[in-house]
Amino acid sequence: MRKSFYGSLALNNVKKNAKGYVPYMLTCIISIMIFYIMAAIVYNPDVTKMFGGTTLRSLLQFGMWVVGIFSAIFLFYTNSFLIKQRKKELALYNILGMAKRHIGKVMLLETLFVSAVSLIIGLIAGMVFGKLFFLLLLRILVVELPMGYQISTDGALLTTVLFGAIFLVVLLCNLGRISLANPIQLMAGSRQGEKEPKTKWLLVLLGLGMTGAGYYMAITVVSPIQALGVFFAATILVIGGTYLLFTAGSIALLKMLKKKKSFYYKTEHFTAVSGMLYRMKRNAAGLASICILSTMVLVTISTTVSMQVGISDILDRQVPYDIQARSQKPLTDNKAAELENQFETILSRYGAEHGKVVSYPCVAAYGEEQGNRVIPIDTFSVDKELVQIYLVPMEGSRLEKDYGSLAEDEIIIGGEREVDSETFGIGSMEFRVKDGASDFKTAAELGTIAIPYYILVKDQQVVDEIRNTAKEAFSEETYFTGVDLDIQSNSKTRAIADTLSEETGRSIYIENRETSAMELHSVYGGLLFVGIFLGLLFTIATVLMIYYKQITEGYEDSENYHIMQKVGMSLAEVKKSIRSQILIVFFLPLIAAIFHVAAAFNMMSRLLIAIQITNVWLFVGATAATILAFAVIYIAVYSLTAREYYKLVK
Repeated sequence: MRKSFYGSLALNNVKKNAKGYVPYMLTCIISIMIFYIMAAIVYNPDVTKMFGGTTLRSLLQFGMWVVGIFSAIFLFYTNSFLIKQRKKELALYNILGMAKRHIGKVMLLETLFVSAVSLIIGLIAGMVFGKLFFLLLLRILVVELPMGYQISTDGALLTTVLFGAIFLVVLLCNLGRISLANPIQLMAGSRQGEKEPKTKWLLVLLGLGMTGAGYYMAITVVSPIQALGVFFAATILVIGGTYLLFTAGSIALLKMLKKKKSFYYKTEHFTAVSGMLYRMKRNAAGLASICILSTMVLVTISTTVSMQVGISDILDRQVPYDIQARSQKPLTDNKAAELENQFETILSRYGAEHGKVVSYPCVAAYGEEQGNRVIPIDTFSVDKELVQIYLVPMEGSRLEKDYGSLAEDEIIIGGEREVDSETFGIGSMEFRVKDGASDFKTAAELGTIAIPYYILVKDQQVVDEIRNTAKEAFSEETYFTGVDLDIQSNSKTRAIADTLSEETGRSIYIENRETSAMELHSVYGGLLFVGIFLGLLFTIATVLMIYYKQITEGYEDSENYHIMQKVGMSLAEVKKSIRSQILIVFFLPLIAAIFHVAAAFNMMSRLLIAIQITNVWLFVGATAATILAFAVIYIAVYSLTAREYYKLVK
């Protein structure tokens, strides 16, 4: 045979199988584009020059390799659909006299063509759209200094090597399948699994048990620490249970529908249920994968969006003032006055307009809620929700001018939970609540994962009495100073904070809101950027899996529907049957994914508390918006694939 024959045959094969190859190539192109964009940013030297750039680079590098690993797994998976559709074609070549080495040569040329086109277009798309995503990253990070976008030769080389290796391994797997199979097996490949599967009730019960156990663990979590402990186990249980329920549970459900005569003996249901029942054994894993991928999209996007949007809440909790100081040990009256004077002196030196400097001592303790009472504790259990109690004496501080005087048995409560009762207990002591929804707040301890109660009391004597009843629960007294500035220059704010840090010494920890905001934007913005890419990739994977599944089943069902039409089934009845089948197959994974997200909501909200995102309604809104957007995409894919499926069976 002439050498050009193989090239022509390979090119014609790609054209003839365009329905399978075009979506596959699009997926390759998008995966290559995403990987290159992330690699280009990782290798961009300007990234490390920005504030928090090292952390951002680490996050993007992690996301880049997650994209690479997932792309490899997914391309192997989708390739199996292509080979399955072409088994008869390849068997026919063998029967007509083409040796397996010749078939392998054709497949090699096909792979070279597909991989070359995908790599070239993917890299070009990455370079073209890279700047757009780079600008998006800068917008998310709220970066002040401009960073230059550069086309990365290192990123392009890494992308080419990685995806070249993936395409090579895919080719070797395909050649291995062809060499080990005989023509008869290949001809029958697409018809395997036609025997009606048996109902395996043990697997159904095991699937229900695993999913139920995962749900129970997620729903009953009460603390962030507990959520961190059970997250992995709950995830594995739900994934395993999902595969078992789709594999064995779907067969049991279809058989139950088959036994229900009022449902089964209807034209639109008869062929749909029968068709799904015979192929469900080998298609259930695909449906379960679609469900898991859909869940991953919903969780990834909703959590990363919540983290980014919730930055202002974190700042209000951790850095409520533009500049603040924490002393990790008690200060004498002279030292406290000296600290306030240092604030005033340095602010004047910089000509910074500012509000009043607020200073006060503070003690903190972890506690547990018991109705309208908090009990300070020195040891705690991970299966109980924690709060953190902050006691601040008002007498002698400027707080008394802002919030009024207090009697010895009165308190003012600020924080994230309003207290609407007339009395409130702290340990064994009872107090009258003067204001249970005060705007007073101090800076929560760094790294705390508990809901704070900021409690103003009359004086230091009341604080000491509470501490005496709680034994070792309260930490050593700290001293807090904060001030809000009336200046617009972020660099000036940072300069003031740096000067304060130098002149107050190591015993005083100086923070400024601008620096903290930049650090948070660097970390959470980087996570959102990675989340957007992963969400995009997971969505594409979900769409393509659905598309290939429908196309595969369309080819298989075409002959069956032709036979049904010959024995009297009308075209309208065929449409009804197709619609019934697609609706069941299509929306079952989405419904299951929404159930998974709903069950995981409590656990995910506790995990967000661990990183200071305490606004549950923010997470509710982000999750609802993500589900709605994904459902719209899902329905659009349904419309597309239903149309293609109908064309095939028609």
